Amino acid sequence: MKEYLHRYKFLQDVILSEVFASVLKEELQKQKSIIVPIPMNDEKLKLRTFSQVDRLLDAASIPYTHLLGKNRVALGGKSKAERIEMQNVFWWNEKQVPKKILLFDDLYTTGSTLRMAAKVLKDKGAKEIKIVTLIRA
Repeated sequence: MKEYLHRYKFLQDVILSEVFASVLKEELQKQKSIIVPIPMNDEKLKLRTFSQVDRLLDAASIPYTHLLGKNRVALGGKSKAERIEMQNVFWWNEKQVPKKILLFDDLYTTGSTLRMAAKVLKDKGAKEIKIVTLIRA
């Protein structure tokens, strides 16, 4: 699974999003929360040419809402301690924050990305935040 995700993200093998779509659709349709994808920063989006998380949700025909933006901070290659110490990675885009949110990302490594995003949303009024990722590293 990790090899497929690598091909999808870094080699831009976007057809693989269709492979993941049925599993995602089955899991995410059970949820009663607003799905919020973890965003990419603008620089990385230009480099990759597509948001892998948005593309996965689109392939599964799952509606989602962007509530966060991401500052230009690279988490890859950082130790768990370094990731925990990071602050101001995400910012709220000023859209109304629902009470129930499901944060979605492609990869769970240490959980730091999801914790930082969840904190921003909780600070803006979210009461319940669940997390779903495609794989765990």
